[in-house]
Amino acid sequence: MRAVFATLVVVAVIGAGCGGGDNSSSSSSGSGSSPTSPSGTPAPTGLQGTWKATKAEFVSVASSTKRVDVVAKGTTVTLALTGSDFVLTMTDPGHPGNVTSGTWTSSSDTMSLKPAGMTWSWQFDMSQSGNNLTLNGASVEFDFAANGVVEQAKLYMTMVRQ
Repeated sequence: MRAVFATLVVVAVIGAGCGGGDNSSSSSSGSGSSPTSPSGTPAPTGLQGTWKATKAEFVSVASSTKRVDVVAKGTTVTLALTGSDFVLTMTDPGHPGNVTSGTWTSSSDTMSLKPAGMTWSWQFDMSQSGNNLTLNGASVEFDFAANGVVEQAKLYMTMVRQ
């Protein structure tokens, strides 16, 4: 399982074709303030904080029957949102976490996570209800067979506030 996440993080670091496109039009309304959507409207309140995944499922673009819920396999996934920064950590049991950080923006129904130094971002459909956050459909690459071969995939996460 560790090789699977190492591949995901490496893909995030080198930007190997992942993501929902350039996020250069997004902005933040200033240091320490809530992020804004690309149109400049305020982001939903209550997103800042630490979220823990109860599901983090990768689904193959080529075959939707090929899917892996890494949380069900023992991996801990957390997303910390502060100001306009995010830290996404995936930790396999008995191993140090794989950490990706960068900036985030949101609107009432989308969230974009842009890893530091990348020109692309992960674009999720988003819904929040109280202490529950759902992030669906970001384009990523994932090693389903843990053999070093990554495939185009979609990431679906269900998270609860910590």
